[in-house]
Amino acid sequence: MTGAVGEQLAEGVGRIPGFVNAYVFQDASGRYLIDTTMSRRARPVVKAFERAGVPLSEVSAIVLTHRHVDHIGGAAFLDGVAPGKVACHVEDAPVVEGKQKVPMSWLMRLIARPRPVAVPTVLRDGDLVGPFRVVSVPGHTPGEIALYHPGRRLLFSGDSVVERRGTLTLPGVKIATDIGQAIRSLSILRGLEVELLLPGHGVPVRQDVAGRLDELITRAPQEFLHPRG
Repeated sequence: MTGAVGEQLAEGVGRIPGFVNAYVFQDASGRYLIDTTMSRRARPVVKAFERAGVPLSEVSAIVLTHRHVDHIGGAAFLDGVAPGKVACHVEDAPVVEGKQKVPMSWLMRLIARPRPVAVPTVLRDGDLVGPFRVVSVPGHTPGEIALYHPGRRLLFSGDSVVERRGTLTLPGVKIATDIGQAIRSLSILRGLEVELLLPGHGVPVRQDVAGRLDELITRAPQEFLHPRG
């Protein structure tokens, strides 16, 4: 297998940074793209694969952590290059496929209108995608998932938890389907042994992941459910 795609974070782990992170994981079982960025032509992803000299057709699966446009924007374009490889949770698949509409701010509609794409692989909690276990962490969207590699203790968290200025946090109340459920889902993540947390937004976290999650779990109800002022 050829070199890593994107900014190499660990063996076989590449990050394609931007407003939203896309990740590429590779091992003997294949190469997995996690999220596709907001760009409708997946430009950051395409450029990262070109720089690495890796054909996009080598992608084994394109896993979408949830249905929001900043994560699925390039999925239809990439499906044209690597057809039949898109996967997401069964609860979010109807939106990704264009069969179900959800409320969206006028600004988001203006800057990002993803094309629908077929989802031949629908995921549920506990399913396996290559070396990853699918972890259902609803709240941000009904079908939000994280991908957990138990052998490597890697967690691709999507937007179930993100990083901002050195702190773990949630993306926010206004864009969550159910912020209370999103807070409860943090305990699911806390139950995993994680040495490298790879969030959908922000930078990867290597130090004291458990402690940072504990701190977020403690403050989240006051911060997001009962904010002062």
